[in-house]
Amino acid sequence: MKNKIWQKYLITLVATVVLVGVLINVVGRIYVTRKYSQKHKSRLTEESRLISREYVRESRNAGLTKDQFALQMRAVHEMTGFEVWIVSEEGRILISTEAQTVDKIVPHDVLNANWNEKKELEALYEGDRGLAVDAVASGTDLWGYVVVSESWDLVREDVSGVLRRINLTALGFLALGFLFWFFFAEYHTKNVRIIRDAVLHYTNGEFDHEINIKSRDEYRDLANAVHLLADQHANLVEYQKNFIANISHDFRSPLTSIKGYAEAIKDGTIPYEIQGKYLNIILFETDRLANLTNDLLDLSNFENKGVHLSFTSFDITKMLKQSAQTFEGKCSQKNLKIRLSFPENTLIVYADKGKIQQVVHNLIDNAIKFSHPDGMIYITVMERREKVLVSVRDTGIGIPKESISKVWERFYKTDLSRGKDKRGTGLGLSITKQIIAAHNENIKVSSTEGVGTEFVFSLAKAES
Repeated sequence: MKNKIWQKYLITLVATVVLVGVLINVVGRIYVTRKYSQKHKSRLTEESRLISREYVRESRNAGLTKDQFALQMRAVHEMTGFEVWIVSEEGRILISTEAQTVDKIVPHDVLNANWNEKKELEALYEGDRGLAVDAVASGTDLWGYVVVSESWDLVREDVSGVLRRINLTALGFLALGFLFWFFFAEYHTKNVRIIRDAVLHYTNGEFDHEINIKSRDEYRDLANAVHLLADQHANLVEYQKNFIANISHDFRSPLTSIKGYAEAIKDGTIPYEIQGKYLNIILFETDRLANLTNDLLDLSNFENKGVHLSFTSFDITKMLKQSAQTFEGKCSQKNLKIRLSFPENTLIVYADKGKIQQVVHNLIDNAIKFSHPDGMIYITVMERREKVLVSVRDTGIGIPKESISKVWERFYKTDLSRGKDKRGTGLGLSITKQIIAAHNENIKVSSTEGVGTEFVFSLAKAES
């Protein structure tokens, strides 16, 4: 059985109540008892000194009789609640507000201490008491002692009264705390339930479900994060659908051509003398399938293992010249010209030669496909501090402004910004982006419809 949030909060509340109760009734009792005992001792000590210095001396000076003085001590008892003994020098109780203690002997160890809490004095009084003793003297002559006492039961009553009030106050606060806990637990449980239900909706494919959390706290941040994750998942699902659709289309088209022409050659529909033309078409479509398969394998390896790079120092100008030469056939078909512009005859960069050659091949091939006949392709190399910038610019159809950011997406070739030539895989620029990113370099695209497109990427110069 799983523990619910409100149950955990309840356990926390109960533990808090128990802890507060222990602190008040154990630690608090010790503290309050000590404080009231000190207060009790101070009162008794002060009263014993007052009687010693005021009443006893005045009575001796005034010549009061024993009974008259005893009457005064009973008046003190009525006012303060203290029991008062007048003890002789020998320790005999001469006057007492407790009749049963008269003539009893008080031990000298008690009289010689200013304060006593001894239980062994039960022969003098019942129960636990505190005794304050003050000696009455004139010069060096000792006349006797004044002993003032009070039962510890009164102290315990005071302590119990204070603790009772503290407990009642604590219970009041705990009642308010319970209400706060209830709303607090309900708030958290409600928000967690809302987010949980939203996740269930998203799991079922209901990506338009809104998370209705109005609070401005971490729950709202969590809800936004979950909603963002759902949006990304929805985009991924849509991307996967498009990916499969594009793959199916790009495989189906050449396969249909290959199958159709092969069957036509087999059953004699296409005469022998013109079969070479259609065999070339079959070979061309086979190359398309091979290129598409290779590009998919490259992307799969890049995503699963990352782009593995083997850095070397090589001459970028020489590579660009060689790459441009390999496209002479394609350029002649559209009467295109490639113009190369380098700051120096030799410019050494530090990169993966094979991968950069793949990047250059993709960019030049892309420029040829989307250039108008009789157009021009410019390949330019520039130096910027420790970087080498390579630009491939065409004078073709260009890319609409709203579509520029999409050219790096896989299979993005469905609108006019990708040209009328649909024979590409739609993966070349995506592969190019990943290769340049793996070099920790940048590649940018700028384009104007009807004017042309330019791709510029950077490479690190080799250390001389």
